[in-house]
Amino acid sequence: MPLSVLEVAIYAMVLTAADPKPYECVSVQPDGVNCTNGLFAEPLPGGGMKFNTGVTVAIGRDRSVTFSNGIQIHLDSSAWAHFKRGTATIVSARRTDPKGSRFAFNNGYACQILDQELARCFKVL
Repeated sequence: MPLSVLEVAIYAMVLTAADPKPYECVSVQPDGVNCTNGLFAEPLPGGGMKFNTGVTVAIGRDRSVTFSNGIQIHLDSSAWAHFKRGTATIVSARRTDPKGSRFAFNNGYACQILDQELARCFKVL
């Protein structure tokens, strides 16, 4: 199953949140997503993805997300998803439109899908 370029872009922002930079992610054949920040993701059998850094992101049937590097997601009552390692928050994100095509991060960046094969993450002015 092909990966969602927006989903890959969001998880790429989480993985690079310590030093964020603008980037784009594009679908590549046969099933991967390549990002201009140096990250590449390919699908895992049964769902989820594996990045070229070795980090896997497993997505359960209930849509729960598990990172192989220990990052956990905590949802709060105001619709923010906090990506944490231990008790330290790495970055937080939330959907900013009803269609789910744009996500804002608390580090001043946003990611949005431009079409089914291209997503862009950029610094919000």
